[in-house]
Amino acid sequence: MIRHHRRPSTPLLLALGILPLLAACGEAEQARMVGTLERDRVELAVESNEPIAEILVVDGATVTAGEAILRQDATRSTGRLEQAQAQRDQAAARLAELRRGPRAEDIAQARAELAASEALTRNSRANYEREKELFERGLGEAQARDNRRDVLADAVAREESQRQALERLLNGTTVEELDQAEAELRSLQAAVELAELDLQRLVVTAPMNGVLDRVRYESGERPQAGTTVAVLLDSASTYARIYVPEPLRATLTPGSRLQVAVDGIEAPLEGTVRWVSSDASFTPYFALTEYDRSRLAYLAEVDLPGAAGLPAGVPLEAWLP
Repeated sequence: MIRHHRRPSTPLLLALGILPLLAACGEAEQARMVGTLERDRVELAVESNEPIAEILVVDGATVTAGEAILRQDATRSTGRLEQAQAQRDQAAARLAELRRGPRAEDIAQARAELAASEALTRNSRANYEREKELFERGLGEAQARDNRRDVLADAVAREESQRQALERLLNGTTVEELDQAEAELRSLQAAVELAELDLQRLVVTAPMNGVLDRVRYESGERPQAGTTVAVLLDSASTYARIYVPEPLRATLTPGSRLQVAVDGIEAPLEGTVRWVSSDASFTPYFALTEYDRSRLAYLAEVDLPGAAGLPAGVPLEAWLP
């Protein structure tokens, strides 16, 4: 049998020639991973609900670690600190007095007061005895006798109180009294330190070198305690956040080396994968063609030592070398 071989038509030849090119282009497109430059974001929160008194740094400014960003009103915190300091000073003076012991003048005064109380007691007892004798002879009233007895009881109690006060002065300060005074002073000193710390925390400072991305409040506003008032971008570490197509996930692991092309930078940068998500996510819309909208990808982060100082959010592409 004679077979007749027909020569392919021109359209068919073009189709056969384009298919390998399309396959190669698909592999190249699949090997490219897209993403953006990122910096660690640090949210700065307030610990008090005092109003903001002053904003010291504008958005976009570069700040250093420890630099003040904003300050809250310190009127009430200052008042609490002054009150705590006064109470501490009073306790310190009391402790110093106990350690010094009673003065001679105080002892002399206590003795004089005791002598006066003893004289009052003798006089009250004599008056009571006279009134009692009159009542027993039928010449006095019971009410008058009872009044004299109450006056005598009060004088006796006062004399005993004065005698104990003098004994305390003569015996000096006890160990227990010193311990109590020292403990009270330590407690009040701790209250002063806490009030000083509260006053310091009314100033929001940068915990690291970075760029102030945004202050979310204006002067005079009163944020609630725990509310984020400013966002800081860490300038010490700029990294790439990329999306890894599923076919490359098995070969891309922490420690893998990548080439990274950043928009606006002529030469590609060297990068090292530091983390790859174990859970797939939908690839972002800007990384997909209409054909690939349903494909999944894995989020990854790549250290880029050469990207220090570059702004966050710049698009980039990464590929295996």
